Amino acid sequence: MGQPFTWRSAQGVGVHLLVWLGAILCAVAVPFAIFALLSRGYRRPAEFAIDERRFIASSSGVFAGSQAIMCMFFAGGLVATERVPNRDAMRLAEFGWAWLVSAILLSVFVAAAVAFLVVRRPQLLLDSEGLTIRRLLGSTRLAWADLAPGGPLPPARRKQRHLQLFRKPPLGYPNYVPAAAIPIGWLEIDPAYIAAAIRLYVENPEERSTIGTAEGLARLKAGQSTMPQQGLSVGS
Repeated sequence: MGQPFTWRSAQGVGVHLLVWLGAILCAVAVPFAIFALLSRGYRRPAEFAIDERRFIASSSGVFAGSQAIMCMFFAGGLVATERVPNRDAMRLAEFGWAWLVSAILLSVFVAAAVAFLVVRRPQLLLDSEGLTIRRLLGSTRLAWADLAPGGPLPPARRKQRHLQLFRKPPLGYPNYVPAAAIPIGWLEIDPAYIAAAIRLYVENPEERSTIGTAEGLARLKAGQSTMPQQGLSVGS
């Protein structure tokens, strides 16, 4: 008595390793399985949110929730523990600065989990002057006049993660201007709808004044019937 289970077991080291790996797998798989059941049947809406004369597409709840689960998994795994002497039990490590390091790491990952759920990045913001791509770290601002007409093209694959925005090179600049990428795979809005809406505002400057208004949202919604074939077509 007084020894851990794997020490008292008559099985070999390989079995002990499998038990340890199984416990780690369950710690990840069980939360994700519960989350998958709760989010089963989820479909991304084809509609922007309106905020302060802007259209906004925030990160999807599925992406935010999965990232929060991973952060909490790492938060628990990085807490330093040690075996209680002469007992088949564990406790928080009491050597050196282990408790302080554990508290700091725990706080960082818990804060990151909360941030994923509250801040909801990445985001895409559209306004009358252009669009802003907010990533987990950093952001990119593009004016409508900077984007090449005819794009972006609708996603070619069902689970495409990024949408390429091709930019027009400045006058007198012969080199290729790198495209900007929208992380559509992690946004709350349907990717084909995003592509069609951006293409509409690039090619129709007169429509930009309706961005961030109920009228503009209604006009986008009215054009969804032709979106799969031609992109959004806004009626007169």
